[in-house]
Amino acid sequence: MRQNTITPLVDYPSSDSSSRSSSRNGSSSGSSGIAGLGDDLAEQPLDAQLDMGHVPGGWAGHVYLAVKESVGLCRVSQTCIREICRRRQKQRRAGDAGTSKEGEGGETAGGLGQEDRVRRVDNLHVSLTRVFYLQEHEICGFVAALEKAARAASRGPFAIGFSKASVYASETGRRAFVGLDIGHGAERLAGMARVVDEVMRRFGKQPFFANARFHVSIVRVDEGGRMIGRQQEKELGAAMQEEILALPAVQIAQLECSFGNRFFCIAL
Repeated sequence: MRQNTITPLVDYPSSDSSSRSSSRNGSSSGSSGIAGLGDDLAEQPLDAQLDMGHVPGGWAGHVYLAVKESVGLCRVSQTCIREICRRRQKQRRAGDAGTSKEGEGGETAGGLGQEDRVRRVDNLHVSLTRVFYLQEHEICGFVAALEKAARAASRGPFAIGFSKASVYASETGRRAFVGLDIGHGAERLAGMARVVDEVMRRFGKQPFFANARFHVSIVRVDEGGRMIGRQQEKELGAAMQEEILALPAVQIAQLECSFGNRFFCIAL
């Protein structure tokens, strides 16, 4: 279990370094909505380290609720990947047929390329912040303030349930994510987000998205925002809906916070 101790395993480049750290975790991303859903939708902040420039001397932070992997979630992820690839292959074949009439074979314009651009998301979680940066000396104070606020407002562990699939995009538009929207338990999540927002403001950081739709991203599609629109989102959701509704509730018992490779857990 992750402990409430500061154990730096990997530091980021100093302020005079222009290079990015190769040790950054690319399993998630800060984002806004896709297909006209608006900027009030949040995606996995950790991956924003790949999309956003490094803040000199800063440690990338993220507050979230970890979701335990299960057979059901794995099965839904596999269904999602299979449906995305099947639709992409169909689109590519249609594009090849169209260009071949003009003597120009090849991939469909705007296609995603190789199959490995569609993959499962590791370390499933529900984000409660965007990516934010703190200086190293601020980390202990932030975690202490977060722990105090979370425990003061805590009503104990709770369960969340999934209602449907939606498509989200990173803020840069380089990636799309298929997320499972949370129905049961969403009010508790909103309450926790408000508590975290207050701590964020005290440290001069941007609060979470207004009217955020809480979700767990399960599949990542690189450059997916170029092809996944409203119709594709609707078809994908329909193909997954039965399995989504059959998923058991997930128990949430702790709030987690990370800064680079430093992890902290706060029991609810």
